[in-house]
Amino acid sequence: MTSTKKIFNAKDYTNAPQQLRKTRLINAPIEEVWDVVANHGGMTEWMPMISHVELTKPNANGEFTEGCERECQFGPDLLKEKIVFWDAPYGYAYQIADMHLVKDHVGYIQLQPKGSGTEVIWTQYFYPNSNFAMNFVARQIMMPGVMSKALKNLGKQVA
Repeated sequence: MTSTKKIFNAKDYTNAPQQLRKTRLINAPIEEVWDVVANHGGMTEWMPMISHVELTKPNANGEFTEGCERECQFGPDLLKEKIVFWDAPYGYAYQIADMHLVKDHVGYIQLQPKGSGTEVIWTQYFYPNSNFAMNFVARQIMMPGVMSKALKNLGKQVA
């Protein structure tokens, strides 16, 4: 299943700066980690606060890969996302439609083989779309906490 890796460039999808980056080494081969990460509906099993994922629009080929759209119920918010980059089994990137906390958002989940395991690197690019206090809470507390817990849960899900 391993193929030639494509190059992801966030500037192809947003001008927003990198705001957050979290990494975690998972003791499983890249294909096993990819199978969990690439399963849109399975996000509810490892992503904190996501209670439901609905695939709303396939891409032009009828697939739920690059170009597809999904909606994720994230706590009280409905995140409208488009998959803008897909490179099995190395990762994918998604855009979230502007919302009260962020705008011009792109998230990139990258997988890299590391020995017999896989390093997962999750990077988020966005502009704050809220007042200073809300921006501080989102960028310094909420989002890093969700990302760290998600990566920890992902490791348990794959094991």
